[in-house]
Amino acid sequence: MTLYFGYGSNLDALDWRSFCARWDFRGAKLVPVTQALLLDTELVFDRYAVSRRGGALNLRDRPGQAVDGMIFRPNATALRALDVKEGAPRHYRRVYRQAVLPDGTVADVMTYVAPSQGFHAPHADYLAVVRRGKAAHGLAQGMLEEAALGAVPRPAIRHLFVYGTLMTGEANAHHLAGLSRRSGMVRGVLHDCGPYPVMTLGEGAVHGEIMELPLERLAHLDALEGAAPVGAPGGWYRRTVLPVRVANGVERAFAYVVDNAEQFPRIESGDWRSLGDRHAAWAEYAARTPEGER
Repeated sequence: MTLYFGYGSNLDALDWRSFCARWDFRGAKLVPVTQALLLDTELVFDRYAVSRRGGALNLRDRPGQAVDGMIFRPNATALRALDVKEGAPRHYRRVYRQAVLPDGTVADVMTYVAPSQGFHAPHADYLAVVRRGKAAHGLAQGMLEEAALGAVPRPAIRHLFVYGTLMTGEANAHHLAGLSRRSGMVRGVLHDCGPYPVMTLGEGAVHGEIMELPLERLAHLDALEGAAPVGAPGGWYRRTVLPVRVANGVERAFAYVVDNAEQFPRIESGDWRSLGDRHAAWAEYAARTPEGER
């Protein structure tokens, strides 16, 4: 079953139905499944579309950025209609990515990208279609509006949540030196690996710290945690996005999780510091483990 990640005009049901009627794609169904994020990616108007009388949306790589979109379940007719609507493979082409779901898990999705032609301002009518589609699914509009002006969009995810050796006073806190921290809590399960903890997604509460993270520092953290690019599985940790409860509400933040830690005991309190000082355990571990494998 192919899942489709929509980020532009296909978010708008009226635009989609109008296209299918004009091209006689009877029975084409795009069934909304869930909101999702494509990590290390941003929106850009860098394709000219004659049918749209101006710039059309595209995706480009940008480490640390994230695009809000919607996952749909298309039937076979809808998949054919999507290829025609996107001009695939001549103009846009199908690509396959991992999208991050609201609970931090990932799903394999298909979406469309095209080579850049440089910035083209969108026509007001096309921009209105995308705005309407985003509003219908409760998606953020900020990146769309900045991209429409040809500006480099501000980061969609501006925070990082930590729960172990990166917390204040812990062995790796120096990697985040100079950043202001607040207490936070996420849904998850904490496991004790001895010199450090790991978090898996699941029922429970994990206590930690949240901070605003300059985008340019994220690559260093990916390397430190052995995380694969674009939030994909494959490393020891996986970078995801989670809602973090803070004193004044909820913030979305990057967090590093593992997908399987059943071999390690659960920390029932969800608080790494409840286990006492682990600096000596970390020092012993660091002395016998190459930096790239910690």
